[in-house]
Amino acid sequence: MSVEIDAKTILVVDDQQGVRSLLQIIFREAGFNVLTAVNGLEAVDIVEKNHPPIVLMDVRMPGLDGFQSMLRMVKASPSIKVILMTAYTDESLVQRALREGAVDCLTKPFDVYSISSRVEQLWQSILIERKEQSGTVSQEAFR
Repeated sequence: MSVEIDAKTILVVDDQQGVRSLLQIIFREAGFNVLTAVNGLEAVDIVEKNHPPIVLMDVRMPGLDGFQSMLRMVKASPSIKVILMTAYTDESLVQRALREGAVDCLTKPFDVYSISSRVEQLWQSILIERKEQSGTVSQEAFR
Protein backbone atom coordinates (compact mmCIF):
# COMPACT_ATOMS: atom_id res chain seq x y z
CA MET A 1 0.00 0.00 0.00
CA SER A 2 1.60 3.27 -1.12
CA VAL A 3 0.61 6.58 0.45
CA GLU A 4 0.67 9.99 -1.26
CA ILE A 5 3.95 11.62 -0.22
CA ASP A 6 2.32 14.95 0.77
CA ALA A 7 -0.46 13.28 2.75
CA LYS A 8 -0.85 13.89 6.47
CA THR A 9 0.69 10.53 7.36
CA ILE A 10 2.34 9.06 10.44
CA LEU A 11 4.04 5.72 10.92
CA VAL A 12 3.56 4.26 14.41
CA VAL A 13 6.14 1.65 15.41
CA ASP A 14 5.84 -0.34 18.61
CA ASP A 15 6.13 -4.03 19.43
CA GLN A 16 3.16 -3.75 21.81
CA GLN A 17 -0.18 -4.18 20.04
CA GLY A 18 -2.05 -2.10 22.64
CA VAL A 19 0.19 0.92 22.15
CA ARG A 20 -0.07 0.69 18.34
CA SER A 21 -3.85 0.40 18.48
CA LEU A 22 -4.26 3.33 20.86
CA LEU A 23 -2.00 5.60 18.81
CA GLN A 24 -3.70 4.51 15.59
CA ILE A 25 -7.09 5.59 17.00
CA ILE A 26 -5.71 8.90 18.31
CA PHE A 27 -4.06 9.89 15.05
CA ARG A 28 -6.88 8.73 12.78
CA GLU A 29 -9.24 10.93 14.80
CA ALA A 30 -6.76 13.79 14.30
CA GLY A 31 -6.98 13.34 10.51
CA PHE A 32 -3.78 11.40 9.88
CA ASN A 33 -3.32 8.44 7.58
CA VAL A 34 -1.81 5.94 10.00
CA LEU A 35 0.66 3.24 9.02
CA THR A 36 1.83 0.77 11.67
CA ALA A 37 4.79 -1.53 12.13
CA VAL A 38 5.55 -4.17 14.76
CA ASN A 39 9.34 -3.81 14.62
CA GLY A 40 12.22 -1.79 13.24
CA LEU A 41 12.79 -3.84 10.10
CA GLU A 42 9.15 -3.59 9.08
CA ALA A 43 9.24 0.15 9.80
CA VAL A 44 12.31 0.73 7.63
CA ASP A 45 10.62 -1.17 4.79
CA ILE A 46 7.50 1.01 5.10
CA VAL A 47 9.60 4.19 5.09
CA GLU A 48 11.51 3.07 1.99
CA LYS A 49 8.24 2.42 0.14
CA ASN A 50 5.95 5.17 1.48
CA HIS A 51 8.16 7.99 2.85
CA PRO A 52 5.81 9.10 5.65
CA PRO A 53 6.79 12.56 6.92
CA ILE A 54 6.49 11.56 10.62
CA VAL A 55 7.47 8.42 12.51
CA LEU A 56 6.56 7.78 16.14
CA MET A 57 8.67 4.84 17.30
CA ASP A 58 9.53 2.91 20.43
CA VAL A 59 13.23 2.75 21.30
CA ARG A 60 13.37 -0.76 22.74
CA MET A 61 12.09 -3.43 20.38
CA PRO A 62 13.35 -6.89 19.53
CA GLY A 63 15.71 -7.05 16.58
CA LEU A 64 16.41 -3.63 15.13
CA ASP A 65 15.92 -1.06 17.90
CA GLY A 66 14.59 2.47 17.49
CA PHE A 67 18.03 4.05 17.12
CA GLN A 68 19.20 1.64 14.43
CA SER A 69 15.86 1.94 12.63
CA MET A 70 15.96 5.73 12.75
CA LEU A 71 19.42 5.86 11.16
CA ARG A 72 18.25 3.64 8.29
CA MET A 73 15.07 5.68 7.86
CA VAL A 74 16.98 8.95 7.59
CA LYS A 75 19.16 7.42 4.86
CA ALA A 76 16.05 6.33 2.95
CA SER A 77 14.11 9.56 3.51
CA PRO A 78 16.35 12.45 4.69
CA SER A 79 13.49 14.83 5.52
CA ILE A 80 11.71 12.34 7.80
CA LYS A 81 10.91 13.50 11.34
CA VAL A 82 11.27 10.82 13.99
CA ILE A 83 9.90 11.00 17.53
CA LEU A 84 11.20 8.23 19.74
CA MET A 85 9.28 6.84 22.72
CA THR A 86 10.75 5.08 25.72
CA ALA A 87 9.56 3.65 29.01
CA TYR A 88 12.98 4.44 30.46
CA THR A 89 13.49 7.93 31.87
CA ASP A 90 17.25 7.86 31.53
CA GLU A 91 18.35 11.37 30.53
CA SER A 92 21.33 9.99 28.59
CA LEU A 93 18.91 7.99 26.42
CA VAL A 94 16.95 11.15 25.63
CA GLN A 95 20.15 13.04 24.82
CA ARG A 96 21.34 10.21 22.57
CA ALA A 97 18.02 10.21 20.71
CA LEU A 98 18.24 13.95 20.02
CA ARG A 99 21.94 13.77 19.14
CA GLU A 100 21.32 10.98 16.63
CA GLY A 101 18.54 12.84 14.83
CA ALA A 102 15.22 12.40 16.61
CA VAL A 103 13.16 15.59 16.80
CA ASP A 104 11.86 14.54 20.21
CA CYS A 105 11.97 11.71 22.73
CA LEU A 106 8.83 11.08 24.78
CA THR A 107 8.51 8.91 27.86
CA LYS A 108 5.90 6.23 28.39
CA PRO A 109 3.36 6.22 29.75
CA PHE A 110 2.47 9.31 27.77
CA ASP A 111 -0.40 11.73 28.04
CA VAL A 112 -2.66 11.22 25.02
CA TYR A 113 -3.34 14.95 24.63
CA SER A 114 0.36 15.84 24.86
CA ILE A 115 1.48 13.31 22.27
CA SER A 116 -1.32 14.30 19.89
CA SER A 117 -0.48 17.97 20.33
CA ARG A 118 3.26 17.37 19.79
CA VAL A 119 2.65 15.45 16.56
CA GLU A 120 0.23 18.10 15.28
CA GLN A 121 2.84 20.82 16.00
CA LEU A 122 5.40 18.78 14.09
CA TRP A 123 3.00 18.39 11.15
CA GLN A 124 2.43 22.17 11.07
CA SER A 125 6.19 22.78 11.05
CA ILE A 126 6.54 20.34 8.13
CA LEU A 127 3.89 22.27 6.19
CA ILE A 128 5.69 25.57 6.86
CA GLU A 129 9.01 24.00 5.80
CA ARG A 130 7.45 22.77 2.57
CA LYS A 131 5.95 26.19 1.83
CA GLU A 132 9.30 27.88 2.39
CA GLN A 133 11.05 25.36 0.14
CA SER A 134 8.51 25.80 -2.64
CA GLY A 135 8.72 29.60 -2.29
CA THR A 136 12.49 29.48 -2.55
CA VAL A 137 12.34 27.32 -5.64
CA SER A 138 9.84 29.57 -7.41
CA GLN A 139 11.83 32.74 -6.55
CA GLU A 140 15.02 31.17 -7.91
CA ALA A 141 13.24 30.36 -11.15
CA PHE A 142 12.75 34.09 -11.79
CA ARG A 143 16.43 35.07 -11.25
